[in-house]
Amino acid sequence: MTRARQFGVNEFDQLAEGYDESRGGEQRGDEYAADLDAQLPPGEDPVLEIGVGTGVVALGLRRRGRTVLGLDISAPMLLRARPRLGPLLVRCDAMAMSIATASVAHAVSVWVIHSVKDPVRLFREVARVIRPGGRYVVCATQRPAHEDQVGVIIAEMSARVDARRGASRPREVSAEEVLAWAGEAGFTGRVYELQRQWRSSPDEELAAIVNRRWPAMRELDEAAIEEVTRPAIEALQSLPATVQLRRATAEMVVLQRP
Repeated sequence: MTRARQFGVNEFDQLAEGYDESRGGEQRGDEYAADLDAQLPPGEDPVLEIGVGTGVVALGLRRRGRTVLGLDISAPMLLRARPRLGPLLVRCDAMAMSIATASVAHAVSVWVIHSVKDPVRLFREVARVIRPGGRYVVCATQRPAHEDQVGVIIAEMSARVDARRGASRPREVSAEEVLAWAGEAGFTGRVYELQRQWRSSPDEELAAIVNRRWPAMRELDEAAIEEVTRPAIEALQSLPATVQLRRATAEMVVLQRP
């Protein structure tokens, strides 16, 4: 069996080409890297990024002196990560990692947990590959500020997408869920709130909707997509077509392996 057939077509494969542009690229990746690096003990390597994607966060960690090993299931994503990170990339399923037991000092994930079908299994795999006393730092949830009109519109649309696709749990997971799942794998942890801000325009979000840049949206047929996105499209079109300062509160979960 070839590796391509083994993994099949991943939901992020089709998003790879425009992923950086829709997620803030290297600048936003570097902001996340700064927050992650602050929660990792100095001088302990390598750091495994689970769900490395196009490598923008790992690049930020490398710029801070970290040795980073990147893991992802999507070949198109890894193809875009390679010019940034070189050969230290592994294609495999995060729930069955091709990583030796106790071989990495720490691990990090940014916007990955919501895409995993069996989070407890993932956390057990992470507990296996990191060394005793290692940390797993997870960015998994973000709430738009009340005054962030664009963010509120997108959050409401995401809730409609989850309801329409009959999700057993929403793509937006809570820090409390992360702590509970990780606890079943033996981790202990704490939650830290981070205030984030960036700039985007309603037109950018409209383009993201048209181009189906949310993986969950691709689970729906065109009629369902039209139903769940129409209120968001109308609301975004009613806003001034100017770049706006966006604000949100993110939660970072810092987990410790015994």
